[in-house]
Amino acid sequence: MMYIAIVIGILFCSFWIAQLVFVKIHLNWTNRIIKSDEQDMNVPVSIIHPIKDLDFEIEKNLESWMNQSYKGAIQHIFSFQDPNDPSIRVVQDLINKHPDNDMQIIINPVIEGLNGKSSNMVNGMKHAKYDIVLFGDSDIRIKSDFVVKMARPLKDEKVGIVTCGQINMGGRDFWTRFFTFIQNSETDFMWALFTKIGMDVGATGAAFAMRKQLLKDIGGLEAFGRSLLEDLHLGNTLYKMGYKLVLGPSLECHVDRLGKDKSFNYAKRIGIGIKTHIALELPTFVLMLFWYWIFFILAIILRDTSLLFLSFIFMGIRTLHGIAMRVVTRNRVMPVDLVMGLFFDLFGTFYLLYSFNKPFVTWRGIRYEVKAGGYIEDISLGEQIIEEEIIDEQVAEEKLKR
Repeated sequence: MMYIAIVIGILFCSFWIAQLVFVKIHLNWTNRIIKSDEQDMNVPVSIIHPIKDLDFEIEKNLESWMNQSYKGAIQHIFSFQDPNDPSIRVVQDLINKHPDNDMQIIINPVIEGLNGKSSNMVNGMKHAKYDIVLFGDSDIRIKSDFVVKMARPLKDEKVGIVTCGQINMGGRDFWTRFFTFIQNSETDFMWALFTKIGMDVGATGAAFAMRKQLLKDIGGLEAFGRSLLEDLHLGNTLYKMGYKLVLGPSLECHVDRLGKDKSFNYAKRIGIGIKTHIALELPTFVLMLFWYWIFFILAIILRDTSLLFLSFIFMGIRTLHGIAMRVVTRNRVMPVDLVMGLFFDLFGTFYLLYSFNKPFVTWRGIRYEVKAGGYIEDISLGEQIIEEEIIDEQVAEEKLKR
């Protein structure tokens, strides 16, 4: 057993090192500004911003989209669901500040059967003037060459989508720090790495770019908006059709204070997404998170002190790895980060398995019930879901404590 544990430990510890090296290299490329030139002048881009509610520092986030060095024409479409959304005022101020930019606000109710974000994007597509369409959330901040790095790869007809991960930073309390750790771990240290080496793990929706005609050919966003993770489903589809998925630059997502429900629901969303869209790899994902805990449990059952000591060494390495992840993503290291790695692995394993029991998730005030295949079966709005979500969180916390 010791020899098996050592071999598996070397394998996974090497993977942890590879994660750190990859993210560092990719962030260096993200921060290396590329100048736009004549080759971009005849490649106009339509940018659709699906927005709901006020994200933290939304003014700074949206302003970063106005400071692009791109020499081609850019159209901005800000798509809302609610005419009383407080972010509309922020966008209107932005339009007034940049009168020479091509910008417009559209407001449409959620299309029946689609998730809220997909509905915003579908409605935005109706106003897109150009062949290259870029989608960007309102909680992300970008570099001045972002459009350049997103649009140029699409000149290759074999490229189906350019998709981006996001680096989350900020917060001081446990649950905010834990949420940023979850997203960075899942998006940057796993998904982005796997995408870079050509694995079929779908796309992410924080920002992605496609050719409008290709999107139309595969059924439009409507064909994917009935899925809980439309971006993951979209990427899977393009991969199976033989298109390349290109990893774009990393985005910045600054946060202040988030409740624990954000972490619970994000974990459920990812767990259900993995189960429904890349289910064959689910045991691998569980093993990636829980392998050293397995040795710890076996050591206790077998009363093997050597194996127990080795499992503690692995836990120590994982703790150092979690701290290094904070450093690489330019997050300030805080005392609470000492437990993030170990807690994340337990938490993630629980929710990967939990997804088989509770096929629903709440996101931005909307509860989605998911059926086989990852498609939305029922949508609940408003306060009727709050009490149920509180009960679910309490049950989950009790199980994690055990």
